[in-house]
Amino acid sequence: MPAAPLPSQCFFLRTRDGHRMHVRQAGPATGDPWLVLHGGPGSGCSPSMAAWFDPLRHRVVMPDQRGAGRSRPAGTLRRNTAGALLADLEQLREALGVQRWSVVGGSWGAALALAYAARYPDAVATLVLRGAFLTGRDDIHRLFSPRGGAMLRRMASGERASDARARLLTVSQVLQSGTTVQKLDTAGQWQRAERRMLGLGQTQPGRQPWRERMAAVDKYRIQAHYLRRRAGLGKPALLKAASQIGARDVPVTLLHGRADKVCRPANALRLKAVMPQARLVWVPGGHLPAGAMAEALRAAIRAAGCRR
Repeated sequence: MPAAPLPSQCFFLRTRDGHRMHVRQAGPATGDPWLVLHGGPGSGCSPSMAAWFDPLRHRVVMPDQRGAGRSRPAGTLRRNTAGALLADLEQLREALGVQRWSVVGGSWGAALALAYAARYPDAVATLVLRGAFLTGRDDIHRLFSPRGGAMLRRMASGERASDARARLLTVSQVLQSGTTVQKLDTAGQWQRAERRMLGLGQTQPGRQPWRERMAAVDKYRIQAHYLRRRAGLGKPALLKAASQIGARDVPVTLLHGRADKVCRPANALRLKAVMPQARLVWVPGGHLPAGAMAEALRAAIRAAGCRR
């Protein structure tokens, strides 16, 4: 059974270079601290993520990364890099007075969790990684190639890009400097393609509230910005980070959907190979943290508490 919703409070943390990071905090201040890292990049945290945790035992911290969710400025690319995100997380930990916390991250959030644990090894007690995205060329190519996931089969201009890299560059340019109509059209196409890959129902084009449509533009602008650059990380760097984590014998749980079409199950095997101490759990279903995956997350978080 899912835990009862945790009472939550929200605040903004002003970063050292002027961003305002929105943070939702739930659970008792004296509880075991957990940091939740959302995917995307650019998606933002959902209050429903708190349901993975014990409302009496866990202090849950859910920041929206730069430009994402409720963070401000919304959708900004200014100083929006993986290195800046890592520094923001460490500033947040210090501001909250947390000595060490456990980290749960899904998809892009799993990549960020690996990078954070490697850069700040003394800050991380445990890792729970769901459907890890490793930011490699092959990971990105399969989303945007005409024969792969084909995130965007048609550009806003109506043209067909010849390869994944050109396709992603075109999308990024439109979302940064296109007209409002072009931005909305491109973000809408991306959102519908993403929903197809995730096996979700479709929304009617133009039927969404204006605020939601503009939020999608912000989200995919950030996502295109990061994916074009392999998030400034890349698969070799993340596997090296994972190897460092493995050498320190940090407790790690890897959860991956057997039918995940967004992040390939092979990613979990690559991580397991360099983190032999990790516990790998194959979960029925796909990429989303719902159903069996939500239950697996709750179980992994409970088990992590028993090991500490």
